[in-house]
Amino acid sequence: MASILVGVDGSERGRRALDWAVARAAERTGASLMLLAVVNSAEAKKLGAEAEMVHTTVEAALREKKETLAAEHSGVAVETKIVDGPTVESIVEEAVNHDMVVLGSHHGASITETFGGATGLRVSVQVKIPTVVVPCDWDVTCAGKSGIVVGVGPDNVSDAAVAFGVGEAIDSAQSLDLVSAWGIPAWMSRPAESMGGGLEEVGRQRQAEVDEFVARIKTANPALEVTGRSIEGPSPTRVLLDASKDAQLLVLGTHSRAALGRALFGSVTHSMLLNLATPTVVVPKA
Repeated sequence: MASILVGVDGSERGRRALDWAVARAAERTGASLMLLAVVNSAEAKKLGAEAEMVHTTVEAALREKKETLAAEHSGVAVETKIVDGPTVESIVEEAVNHDMVVLGSHHGASITETFGGATGLRVSVQVKIPTVVVPCDWDVTCAGKSGIVVGVGPDNVSDAAVAFGVGEAIDSAQSLDLVSAWGIPAWMSRPAESMGGGLEEVGRQRQAEVDEFVARIKTANPALEVTGRSIEGPSPTRVLLDASKDAQLLVLGTHSRAALGRALFGSVTHSMLLNLATPTVVVPKA
């Protein structure tokens, strides 16, 4: 991940995203940052602001931030860019030139964000690179947490996420924990039991899938500490939130396209990003 695109907007959430990206880049030789500010002149005009004045203000703020980072992190190359247009579309267009996108969490920001989809999620489903969403309360002290948790889904959509998690665990000398979170909706539980004698077989199957992942990873990376768990819970979101609360990073793949996968797991990534507690990476299916 040599080139990291960071969305900055002058807000607290933007600052948290930048802090996370700087900390990550500082740990990796050759990493660089592109600070992207999106200015929507059409929207600014509606609010009575002159486009030229907005651009000048943003430009000055970016220049100051670049100078500060150069003084504090001389080993990290930093560039800045201002684009004019809709936020999500502008980030997606710029992302083709980079290896990773880092954004601050928007959860709880507004009703529009809640029902229209958080910016991080809307970006992650349109780009071909990993998208990191950083919680609005993250700070450098949280970097002391340990472990990389990867959510393993019901199909091969998790392959790219697992590969990313392995790379992160090796690069940061962290342990890797694969978590297969599953649960049958309450309205299905009784019919499932009456037709098949309960859900034990589902749990065994999911654990077998995780064990296969773990075995392959251990064979390729004998020195890596890796575990795998299949956990039943009231919802996959709740299971993953609990499993990753003390982790340094949570990694998710894009959601399943299969009908059953959509019913049980399709909203997991969306729900996780709206209830963010740990820096979370959404990795697109290769």
